[in-house]
Formats: sequence, C-alpha cells, structure tokens
Amino acid sequence: MIVTENDIQILALLAKYYVLTREQIQRLCAPHLVSGRSLRRRIMKLRQDDYLFRHRVPVALPGKFGAAPVYYLTKKGTELLASWFDDEHFLATKPRHPRVDHLNHWYAIIETRIVIEQAIALQDEVKLERWVNEWETANKADHENDQFYLHTKLNQNPPLSCSPDAAFVLSLRGHKKVFYLEQDLGTSSPNQVAARKTKGYAELANRNLHRKHFPETTLDNFKVLFVTTTSYRSQTTAEKIRKKPRPDLWLCIDQHELTPESFLHGKITWNHKGERGSIVKPA
Repeated sequence: MIVTENDIQILALLAKYYVLTREQIQRLCAPHLVSGRSLRRRIMKLRQDDYLFRHRVPVALPGKFGAAPVYYLTKKGTELLASWFDDEHFLATKPRHPRVDHLNHWYAIIETRIVIEQAIALQDEVKLERWVNEWETANKADHENDQFYLHTKLNQNPPLSCSPDAAFVLSLRGHKKVFYLEQDLGTSSPNQVAARKTKGYAELANRNLHRKHFPETTLDNFKVLFVTTTSYRSQTTAEKIRKKPRPDLWLCIDQHELTPESFLHGKITWNHKGERGSIVKPA
C-alpha cells in the first residue's frame, strides 16, 4: 500500500483521540465529503495493512438508532507516524485495546473534546495548550521508565486513587489553568458520584499533584468539569458535592448546554453553592 497524506491524517487523528467512529473521522478531517465512501475505502486499506484495528463490538450512538464500528491504532500505525513526522513521541502512544464496556464512555469523552476544541477555534484569546486522555502517557518527552498516566494512586491503606477521564490546560492573560474532565453517562446516582469521586480529587489538590501532570500550570488550583446527561443530574450532583471534601473544585455541566458557542463564556456551570457561572470569568 502506498501511504498518502490523507492516510497519515487518519492515523494522526487516532493517535490524538484514541478511538473514533468513521463519522467522527470524517467530521474531523473531511467534512466536505457527502457520502464518505472514499473515506471508508481508505480506512479499509489501512486495516488490511495493519495500521489500524476495528473493534469487534460497535458503539451505540446516543440519541440515534443503530451502532457504529470504532477504530484505533496498531503498533505499526504508531511506528509509521513516528517515521513520517520524524517524531518519536508517537511511539509513546501505546496501542491499547478499548474495553467493550467503556466504548460508549470514550465516544462521549471525544464528543466533549471536539466541542471544546471547536470553542477554542472560535476565538483567539483563550488557548488550549494540551489535552491528555485517561490512559495516555502524560509526559511523552521523558524516558520510558519515568513516564506516567493521569491515574494517580494516592494511598495504599486505606486505598485512595484519582482517575480522571481526561485533562487539559487552558491559557489566558498569562496564566495556565488545569481542568480535569469527568464524563458522566448517568449510570450512578448523584449521591454515588459525590461519594466516590470527591476524595481523590481533594487529595490531588491538597498535594498539588496537578503540577506533576502539568508542570506548565501557573496556578495552585484546578477545576473538575463534571459533564453529565441532564440538567437535573448537573444541579443535583453539584448539591450533593456541597458537603464533600473540596467542593470548590467542581463545576457541573449539562451536556445539552455545552456547545462551541457557550463553553468559554456561557453561564452553563453549576457550583456547590447553587450558583451558575462560566468557565472563563470576565476580565
């Protein structure tokens, strides 16, 4: 197979997002295509040459009938990217077979990320400096033995850890702030979410361990964005977090209010005091 720039673009997207459906790939790299038939042919050729895998189980598409296959990189795919771009950081993108029970969760995380990236593209004041997925190496430039993930073990006994779904850094007016993402699919009650998630983030904040994940941050605090399925879950979770450790870290968002136009300046968040606010405060 003769590899083209279009093929590299597809593989680079998978290195960036981890798993994608064909529709997501088309939306990100070829929105002008009407049918997507040529894109399907390229993906099939990349599969046949072992540059990418198709998961054996399709992902159910929220709000739609049916399901769609998802694709992810192979080791051969990462090696091709490293060679093409002359960048060994791609080798730190270790291929990981997505768990079947996590596919819907990954799809939702990627949809949220796409909205955030679109929001950043609509203006030129706030910049998205870096995004790290849950099981992506956080410090790709370091020696392999020193590399680590967002998942952080905090205590052995009693066991305590913090496992963000993703994290990113926004820069504005000379400062760089860390945001952790918790993507909620409504499978646990707001009470359960508040009980399970808050202690780990509180300890992460108390130890300033967000600075380990993102040494470039200029701030001693971070925020946790809890993106959920309904307005009711958003408000109720914010209320339940009120009496938990470090409730000030949390901002709850109904995914239906999260759009490229509203993400930065729209009053779409709920905090533990029952107040609505925006991600970026006015100057």
